[in-house]
Amino acid sequence: MMGTTSGYWVVFSDDDTLSQFKSKLATYGSEEGHKYDFFNAIDSFRDIPREKKIGKGLREKPLGETAEFIDIELWRMTDPQKNEQFINELKQTYSDWSQFRITDTLISKTFVLLRIKLSAAVFDEIIELKEISRADRPSVPRFNPFEYTRPDISNMEFHEPDEAAHGILIIDSGIISNHPMLERCIGGEENFQAGEPQIQDTVGHGTAVAGCAAYGDIESCLETNDFIPSNWIFSAKVMYAERNEITGTVSAIYDPEKLVEHQLKDAVESFLSNAEYHIRVVNISLGNSNEVWHKHYDRQLPLAALIDELAFEFPNVVFIVSAGNNKPSDIYNTIEEITSSYPAYLTKCSDFKIINPATSSLALTVGSIAGKVRIEQERYGAEQIKTAVASEDQPSPFTRTGFGINDMIKPELVEYGGNLILYDNYGRVAEDRGGKIALLNNRTTEDIIQYDYGTSFSAPKVAHLAGKIVNRFPQGSGNFIKNMLLVGADYPCEPSKNFYQTADKKRAEVTHLEICGYGLSSFERAITSFSNRVVLWDEGQIGLNRMKVYSLQLPSIFFSEQGRKKIIVALTFNPETRLTRGDSYLGNRMEFHLFHSINPQILIEKYGVITEQAEEIGVPDYLKKFEIDFFPGGNTRKSGCHQKAWKEYRRQPKSIPATPISLVLLNFNKWISDENRMQDYCISVTFEHEKEIALYNEIRTNIQTRVRV
Repeated sequence: MMGTTSGYWVVFSDDDTLSQFKSKLATYGSEEGHKYDFFNAIDSFRDIPREKKIGKGLREKPLGETAEFIDIELWRMTDPQKNEQFINELKQTYSDWSQFRITDTLISKTFVLLRIKLSAAVFDEIIELKEISRADRPSVPRFNPFEYTRPDISNMEFHEPDEAAHGILIIDSGIISNHPMLERCIGGEENFQAGEPQIQDTVGHGTAVAGCAAYGDIESCLETNDFIPSNWIFSAKVMYAERNEITGTVSAIYDPEKLVEHQLKDAVESFLSNAEYHIRVVNISLGNSNEVWHKHYDRQLPLAALIDELAFEFPNVVFIVSAGNNKPSDIYNTIEEITSSYPAYLTKCSDFKIINPATSSLALTVGSIAGKVRIEQERYGAEQIKTAVASEDQPSPFTRTGFGINDMIKPELVEYGGNLILYDNYGRVAEDRGGKIALLNNRTTEDIIQYDYGTSFSAPKVAHLAGKIVNRFPQGSGNFIKNMLLVGADYPCEPSKNFYQTADKKRAEVTHLEICGYGLSSFERAITSFSNRVVLWDEGQIGLNRMKVYSLQLPSIFFSEQGRKKIIVALTFNPETRLTRGDSYLGNRMEFHLFHSINPQILIEKYGVITEQAEEIGVPDYLKKFEIDFFPGGNTRKSGCHQKAWKEYRRQPKSIPATPISLVLLNFNKWISDENRMQDYCISVTFEHEKEIALYNEIRTNIQTRVRV
């Protein structure tokens, strides 16, 4: 069943099932029948119209007489044989290979996808079939042309990662494994496409991404002349280079005969099944700009759904996906239009929403913020007037924004991925290289550094951070590592109503959440407690429709001592997902609430039985006066599985909250049939105070965290 703006799509496995449903509808909907509001809401049946099935790429460039490759998605039936039977019938009906040929098939737990080479005549016939839910042209990766610089490497030091360091898998265009800055940290590489026999990176994108994963900030390594990689880097090649013979530019393309989803699945399973690799982080810096969330699609697409399935299958691995980029100069004609519309267009213009697969819910999605403003020095002294669209720490003008599926917070994190510094070049908007960041180039001599920008490079910087945390806490689950990344996140740029041109600060904070998620993470903040900052963690399991209450004695000094103070809660869990569910993509939803001055036993009694009604209420009326009011609010944060919320006390509260402080954790079943299924999770609570108070020691001696189920 799938929600649309004008109703629901209901999928039946065959015509008999539809007939049975219609006869029940006639019975239940009649005067004598039972009263079911659901049936009363149905006033007509009709097939999903053809135009609703066709994706943006195919709408803009329809098929012609000559056969071309497209992707066709089928409705996934409960009985997979029905899907296989339909695919066989297609093959038998269209036996002329010049008009129709299925070159790849992927049947997963929640979707069925075909890569087909076919003509317009055949397409026009089969798109009308009820079994087909969607058709589009295959994804086309888009990357900026590269510019190169030549550092002197003779006085640079290149190191190996620690022998015990874990692996980061880069799924991209391959790498140059004999690059001087990479050759000592490559753990392995494989090819998953047949478009190009070479295993190495002929595009340049994968090498740049791998460099960010190994070192984080390449520029700071260049400044210190020291390259110390944090982790072993593994490469899965799924893209190859296509050179335009007229312009000489190189772009990345996918194997035309093989599904991108199939390559990704093969790559992840091949690498992660090798225990010797110790891979704990997977970086996916690719996306389809023809599949913009809420503009071109409103239900989860197979690539994002597959990443969620893989993340569920490999719970100790952290998957990281880039949010995607869009150039404002493709929408606005002048620099003045761009600067006057920034940053409003990032959330108000549908062209800047995240793209497939950034809507993956179990992966961390990463957007981009701008670094220090700098302008490249003109070689000939003819200084142009150049305009930086963003100031330092503000959202990059090209970053894509959320929210995601079911309004979950996406992206969750940001990293420095560049800026746009624009000037007028004879009536054309041109870009200064100063807005771009230093990256590794796919050359091994001379031009070994290139400059570019994008969330493609901010994502592997987060992968680098995740890799460092895994090295420090190798026993930590994927939920634990993601929780630490959220705990380490903060806003380097405060969301102000002036910057976002909003009526009030609250609206500005929500806008900032859409663009930057929980902010920029830091290794030190993620892993360290200080005397005035205490982080408490717990990893556990909880049943469906169950609650847990954590209770602790908070030292009175936290509230009694003057100064700013902050309480932060982060929750990460890895639920099962299903793309055919429009009501809740997640199989179960978790939420938390923090209370003060109340006996934990009363919390348990007042919540009572955990039901769907309890989920709608959120907090029972009697308890609302004891709740610590967090941002983001309960309804916003509970839609995703990477949740973080905080309460900041800038001045002394009128009525000081009293101990005990109790954290209520709730787990609601949405559609999981196994009622005994236990959900893994990681939860953390952080108390921080601006004054150097002895909070850590007091909590450490005081703490008797009691958990009640």
